[in-house]
Amino acid sequence: MKTEVVVARDGLWNLDRLGILDNVRKESKHLLITDKNIEKLYLRPALESIERSGRLVRTIVVPAEESSKSFEVYTGLVKTALDYGIDKYSVVFSLGGGLVNNLAGFLASTLYRGIGLIHLPTSLLAQVDASIDFKQALNYSHGKNLVGSYYPASKVLVDPVALRTLNLRLIRCGLAEAIKHAFCQDSQFLDFIMAHHNHLSDLDFLTEIVLRTVQLKIETMNPDLHADREETLKQYGHVIGHAVEHLSGGRIYHGEAIAIGMCVSAEVGRILGVTDEETVDAHYRVLGSLGLPTTVPFEFSLGDIWEKVRYDKHFVHNCAYMGLLRTIAVPGSGSEGRCGYWVGQEVLFEAIERNRDRA
Repeated sequence: MKTEVVVARDGLWNLDRLGILDNVRKESKHLLITDKNIEKLYLRPALESIERSGRLVRTIVVPAEESSKSFEVYTGLVKTALDYGIDKYSVVFSLGGGLVNNLAGFLASTLYRGIGLIHLPTSLLAQVDASIDFKQALNYSHGKNLVGSYYPASKVLVDPVALRTLNLRLIRCGLAEAIKHAFCQDSQFLDFIMAHHNHLSDLDFLTEIVLRTVQLKIETMNPDLHADREETLKQYGHVIGHAVEHLSGGRIYHGEAIAIGMCVSAEVGRILGVTDEETVDAHYRVLGSLGLPTTVPFEFSLGDIWEKVRYDKHFVHNCAYMGLLRTIAVPGSGSEGRCGYWVGQEVLFEAIERNRDRA
């Protein structure tokens, strides 16, 4: 199923007028999941525009913390949904950032073996990444996103106006994913980001970031879930990034962790003779200029990092599988006809040490 992405300012206030609800049955009951932070900001306009169309919808508010992506919260949502009387034509609306998108998406994918899903992302990270992708997941004690499903939303409404209430830290986190796509796919987009790195609160700049990143993201959305090239592009920087994020217990945000992970990936590429030095340096320069972290914290031991890497979904035969770059917008070509590279513990540890030398 193809996801329709609509980008519209003030869209949250006009879901009924933008065609977002066209295929949502009035005879069924629907769910809207949000978190405590977004409840205060955007629940009312979104809910009013849904109810104005004559649809019945119940709101469920979860804590605005990573621990909400858990089996405990998920099972509570299942009970609420079934007690409320949803049916196979019901739709789950997710209103919030990546946390809510993932939780609601996994719920929708499992109720009655799959019901409707519409994302209403409110963070820059969710607007350019989590809501567009069809990967839904919960966390587990062993690591991040270990239990999940592939389940696309039928529609995604991206309202850049919601970005006005984000603090700069969250803006930077979303930019990290945009930069990932620029590094992997579009050098001119990277130039654009750098030319406007002092305009992080400008809505026109952020709208352009959303539009261009969504287009690049869509290019990687191959219906073949095992497509190697597209997966390595989407996961660039995520092997170490997810490990760092999980070890921090949420203190390091996703975008910040991915920024660190991209820098380590560049170091891995240099060690393996794939990535040239100028491209490695560009990682630190670009990400650093936007105020994102670039080095692995010393508080995390190499052993602890490796233990988390072992639970990455691409970890096989005691090696991490990583996409690498030759230069900006030119991915490397791995061995055996694959786009990624098998990276063992020794190389990964050396890359982390080189990365920490820049601290």
